[in-house]
Amino acid sequence: MRTNSHQHRDKLLLLLVALVLTIGINGKLPIGPLKSMDLTPPEGSAVPLLLYQFEETTDVKSFKITGDTYGKFQIGESSWLYSNVSLDREQQAIYKLQIEGLNEKQETIAGPVTVTILVRDVNDNVPVFTEEQYVGVVHQNSRAGKPFMKVKATDLDDPETPNAKIVYSIANQIPNIDNVMFFQIDNETGEISTTEEGYNSLDPTKLESYRLIIMAKDMGDMPLSVNAVALITVKENLWKSPGKIEIAENSTEPHPMIIAQVQWNEPGAIFELKTKDKMIYSKFPFDIDANGTISVTEPLDRETISEYVLLVSALDEDRTPLEEPLEILVVVTDINDNQPICNDAVTLIEVQENEILGSYIGTVSVTDMDQEGTLNILLNYEILDQEPKIPEDNMFKIDDFSGKIQRFKGHLQKKNAPEYILRVKVTDQMGGKTGLSTECIVNISVIDINDKIPIFEKLEYGPITLPENASLDTVLIEIQATDDDEVFTGSSEILYTVVEGDANGTFKIITEESTNKGMVQLAKMLNFEECSFYNLTISARNPEPLVKGVMYNSSSFTFLTINVTDEDEPPQFLKSSYRQWIFENASKGDSLLKVEAKDPEGAGVRYELTSDPHKWFRIDPKTGEIFINHKLDAEKERRYNIRVTAMEEDKPKKRSSVEVSVFLQDVNEHLPKLALDSFSFYICLPAEEEKKIIIHAVDDDVQFGPPFKFSIHETSNIKWNIKPINGTHVSATMKLDKHNTENEYKIPVTIYDSGSPPLHGLDSITVKVCECTDAKVCFIPVEDSGSSRVGLAVGILLGTFAVIGLILAVVFLRMKRKKNGKGDLTDPKAARTEKETIPLTNA
Repeated sequence: MRTNSHQHRDKLLLLLVALVLTIGINGKLPIGPLKSMDLTPPEGSAVPLLLYQFEETTDVKSFKITGDTYGKFQIGESSWLYSNVSLDREQQAIYKLQIEGLNEKQETIAGPVTVTILVRDVNDNVPVFTEEQYVGVVHQNSRAGKPFMKVKATDLDDPETPNAKIVYSIANQIPNIDNVMFFQIDNETGEISTTEEGYNSLDPTKLESYRLIIMAKDMGDMPLSVNAVALITVKENLWKSPGKIEIAENSTEPHPMIIAQVQWNEPGAIFELKTKDKMIYSKFPFDIDANGTISVTEPLDRETISEYVLLVSALDEDRTPLEEPLEILVVVTDINDNQPICNDAVTLIEVQENEILGSYIGTVSVTDMDQEGTLNILLNYEILDQEPKIPEDNMFKIDDFSGKIQRFKGHLQKKNAPEYILRVKVTDQMGGKTGLSTECIVNISVIDINDKIPIFEKLEYGPITLPENASLDTVLIEIQATDDDEVFTGSSEILYTVVEGDANGTFKIITEESTNKGMVQLAKMLNFEECSFYNLTISARNPEPLVKGVMYNSSSFTFLTINVTDEDEPPQFLKSSYRQWIFENASKGDSLLKVEAKDPEGAGVRYELTSDPHKWFRIDPKTGEIFINHKLDAEKERRYNIRVTAMEEDKPKKRSSVEVSVFLQDVNEHLPKLALDSFSFYICLPAEEEKKIIIHAVDDDVQFGPPFKFSIHETSNIKWNIKPINGTHVSATMKLDKHNTENEYKIPVTIYDSGSPPLHGLDSITVKVCECTDAKVCFIPVEDSGSSRVGLAVGILLGTFAVIGLILAVVFLRMKRKKNGKGDLTDPKAARTEKETIPLTNA
């Protein structure tokens, strides 16, 4: 039988081991004054678990613990608060302890303070499904992503930590043909739905059941998982559209009238009916009841709305759609319920006196609102009456089906009958039988024939004198011809035309409708140097053709003389603009091009550059030849615009300008080079894996840059595999020697541009092989000598041994005193004496 001394020694050794472990885990002793605090030990820790050491003071000699100890917490040797039972967060997560400081008489002189033990969760609970096996039903063509069943698992770990966060997945689908998944699961909610493949392929006639293996896994550092089985039955989808429905308009059947029926896959669905077109109806003419029966509530009118697109939805009790709505097309069929309508109250037709028999002179336009393509709009035309009947009746005839009217017999004379009124009956055919009809009125006006020619009031006009800068569209002179045919008809309207003396179309003549006057105007600017006078021959004609036997003669012609006076004009360039291509490496003094301007009055001309932003050119003021005056740069300007001004030598204010566009053609003169983001890379040790980098090149040339070609010079330690990404970037994989140590490599890279022949540039990439931090960047140590780093390591090691030796010395010293009867380790005074003798905090 072990003595109390031995038991006490064993207990002390356990506390010592716990103390050493506590120092090893925390890096320092958990010691401090008596105060309220929160301690967070992990559940499942080995016991005894040292939590905190309270510092004794001059007055406080020991400590007392009360509260939610449940026999799990004690204050032992050297004022340590510790747990002698392994803690379980799922059993109890929080303990409230009261700690008091006692004097030598065991009287409370400090506290009590509250120490809260918050047991920290560890991932020690496997997720558990709420059911051993789940059963679900899915209907054919069930909408992808719409849940039809749900699984659930729980985890007893701390719900505020990843240890209790559960993620769901489908481990297997049985059967699984061609590795195509028909089902999917929401990894957070556990809701199961069909995939797009399942939506299209599930068919109960081919396979009516599936088995899913569902995995639930927590998200702890060392995740735990569990599986469950879901049995799924595939059933026929009853949610189908009845297709197109035809309803005759203006039905006399009793309403409401049933027209269709829809059915949801399960009982209890709520049905909703609306239109797809979002139209607002004063009264929606359709309804659906709780059984899915669709009715039309009132007669429909095809001419108002010819078809409806209905959307039928099935909703759950929360009015959430159970599936995509069904689309139903309702077509309203036609009946003959609309009589023909004359498009014009009176159809007006003009006919000339000499209109030949058999010619069509006009059409009666009629509309029937019944359905296109049916007999209900097939119309029949008939002339009921003609007034007056002069010189006889039935002088006009109408086509039975088209409504076109033609001359039939008799001779028209405006003076005897200036107009005729026809009554035309129009009847629809209603299925081949005579149906509804209407009458239309036709007014036929007889117009005079063009048997009179226009006659000018004057044989000659002018002469008139115009400055060469006269404005366009100004009336230069009015001319007048008259026509004795009926006014305001095509027979009396006069069109004036210059038939001789204006080859370039400089003049135009506008007719004033009310008076038939001719307004002579300029269509183009005059130019004295080209033509100083005009002798114009002008004709007057009618838009309507003359009747047979009547011809235009000299009375329909007149003459107009126009003199042009000279104006002093500025020089005019021979071209409206100039364009020229030139290589950017052209030499100073090379000729670009020559501009040329002429003065209409023959004055001398000189030139100057009035716009040249970079001063790249100069111009010969006498000849207009432009020369290069500075080095050109296509990278700076691809299109460079300059402006040249020409002016009279004696009158510099008489000037005009022209724009010269210079297009600079690039020359391959710049070497390709690495971009700024491609000079330096690093590799973390150990360097056993391949390292992929992106190399980027640039070229200052506009035309001869990318696509680039890259060549990397291999070393004994690094091999390369290059794959192009685009014209400016390549992916380079570095194959490293696994024996690599910290080092830095300068690796030459040659880059070729797209010139012919290509230019190539040589750059170098710096590759650093280094130790890295957790953030995957090179570790940069503090600058120090090697001997100091070794000394620091030795010092740390010796310090650790010193602490352990000091603790062992305290243990043996206490054991010796116990043996000699000089003290009891449980005596607070003795413990205090020992603590004063060997201050652990200084160790």
